Amino acid sequence: MKRKISLIMSFVLVLGLILTGCGSKDSNTGTNDTDVKKIAFVTGTGGLGDKSFNDLGYEGILKLKDEGIHCDVAEPKSISEMEGIIRNFADTEEYALIAVMGGDSVDSVKAVSADYPEQPMLIIDGFAGEDAIKSVILSQTDTAFLVGAYAGLMVKEGNLPNAQGENTIGIVGGMDIPIIRSLVAGYTAGARYVNPDVKVLTTYVGAWNDPGKGSELAQSLYSQGADIIFQAAGGSGLGALEASEKVGLYAIGYDGNQNELYPDNILASGIRGISDMVYTTSKEALDGIYEGGDFTIAMKDNPLTSQLTMEGSNIETPDEILEKLEEIKQFLIEAKVEIPAEPSDVDAYIEQVGTFEE
Repeated sequence: MKRKISLIMSFVLVLGLILTGCGSKDSNTGTNDTDVKKIAFVTGTGGLGDKSFNDLGYEGILKLKDEGIHCDVAEPKSISEMEGIIRNFADTEEYALIAVMGGDSVDSVKAVSADYPEQPMLIIDGFAGEDAIKSVILSQTDTAFLVGAYAGLMVKEGNLPNAQGENTIGIVGGMDIPIIRSLVAGYTAGARYVNPDVKVLTTYVGAWNDPGKGSELAQSLYSQGADIIFQAAGGSGLGALEASEKVGLYAIGYDGNQNELYPDNILASGIRGISDMVYTTSKEALDGIYEGGDFTIAMKDNPLTSQLTMEGSNIETPDEILEKLEEIKQFLIEAKVEIPAEPSDVDAYIEQVGTFEE
């Protein structure tokens, strides 16, 4: 069951208040053993050092460590390792929460949860569809739409000095899975909402930890006329960002401010509140408060869940585009039509909502 949480205060505070308010000490939904003071954190297969999704979640773990909380971290190299790692943590019965990163972890978490229904577990960016597991997606499609609108405006109106002039952008996804296809769909919808004639090129690395292939695929998109590439590929996406510097074109980072990696080439980064979700849910579990189920937090619930940051980039974004982005944020907050989850549905979506300046 998907639940939409209304958030009305600052992002960090409200996540804490709302999820605490939703918490339950029912023995069917979690442990009440207040002697358990450990947290387990399992990265996606891209591992730490991706300057993106996994590192953003790990920021929440670092905050817990700063408070003296014992945290153990595991970095599976492949999905085949995921279930065994999670099961080893659950076997000990020593962890208040096992937090797992990535939608491709869902099957592994469900398999372990079936044997350990009392073990609180958190999935970031995937839905398990089970009351025993807390699954959270934070504004994935809203963030992608906002990034896509920015890319569409910049390629059309941004006066980028090295632009190839073909009104073309691209996206490098990590895996061809539903959560990443929804990013592709949101990015494409946002770009076409502001720039109906824009061409959006898409490719998938097939892994989260292959920056070499990420770079190769990004360079291929640049060679097909893309001026701006959005990376949605975790550690593999670092290669896509590096490719922007190699070819002298432009990129947009994701899930962490990646602008300073290549400040003359990265225009902006899309940011979500993943670190706060890991931190807050861990604190609640340590207090014996836990509720499973699927949760989604979108911009209409809290405008601060999806943001673009240009801090650290040396490339100027025109004031006119910044003003339009504020209007687009309001469009997302007031949206009556859901952003499509599949790229094949973008045409129908644009027909329904129209375009930005119609």
